[in-house]
Amino acid sequence: MESMEIKSTLGNNALNNWMATTPGIEDLPLYKLALPGTHNAGCDWQASYALIPGAHWVACQHKSFHQQLNNGARALDIRLVLTSKGDGIDKLRIQHNGFLSSRTLGDLVTDINRFLSENPDEFIVLDFHELKGGDQPFDFAWFNKLMMHFLRDRIIPAKNRYSSLRQLKDISRTQRVLMHADWHHDLDFEWFNDQIEHAWIGTQTPSASDLQKYITKVMESPPSSYRPWSLSATSYSALGGPVDIHTHLDKWFDPANSDWLLKCNIVNVDFIEESQLVSFCRTANLIKARRL
Repeated sequence: MESMEIKSTLGNNALNNWMATTPGIEDLPLYKLALPGTHNAGCDWQASYALIPGAHWVACQHKSFHQQLNNGARALDIRLVLTSKGDGIDKLRIQHNGFLSSRTLGDLVTDINRFLSENPDEFIVLDFHELKGGDQPFDFAWFNKLMMHFLRDRIIPAKNRYSSLRQLKDISRTQRVLMHADWHHDLDFEWFNDQIEHAWIGTQTPSASDLQKYITKVMESPPSSYRPWSLSATSYSALGGPVDIHTHLDKWFDPANSDWLLKCNIVNVDFIEESQLVSFCRTANLIKARRL
């Protein structure tokens, strides 16, 4: 009943600025919010891939970083590899299980800057899930320098990671990106936060039924609500690659059907435009805000 009442109060259905136009969530910090995330964000159908294995084995999203953000994603799962090919920042390529996407770190920072220029009061969690060497070791110091150069004015200092959205807006008019990565001595943890805890089923080809059972178990004792964590709600077929399971997601995560989103921080999905996850997160966040 509570979720149905709240849904009726959501007058703005635009996805590009849903955080700024969802009343009442300003007093929640990012780690307390339910955030729609894109799994393997840089592997999309608009990018290009080697002929083998082909896009259908690799692509987990339909569209670019910018379009994912415009469609409501607020946490991006980023997996980078350093290659010798390309120039400058474009040597840092997106990869999925070792298969390269044409997307680069340059595409990521360009799309983030563009999106935040258009939507200055939205917030983004950058989850650098993997930073790997390819045909050369990963250069953490260079990566750190690039992030400071291209996004410095956008990055939320690590010391402010527990601040509410309202407090973050008061602190800065531009700092809207929270970065997470595994610890390395060449990363500046004044700006980077430690790696996000991931709840993943642990098998490469889970069915929707397997996934439902796993998530049900996670929700019985979810990770700490005092630090960020992400739930991987994705399915993969050995015959066709990432599977669109939006009908299942819409049933599982609808606040009218379950309290799952009230227990979640980041929910990573494939093909985010297909499901109603963003709308459900808005509703869940209003419920969370009312319970403060």
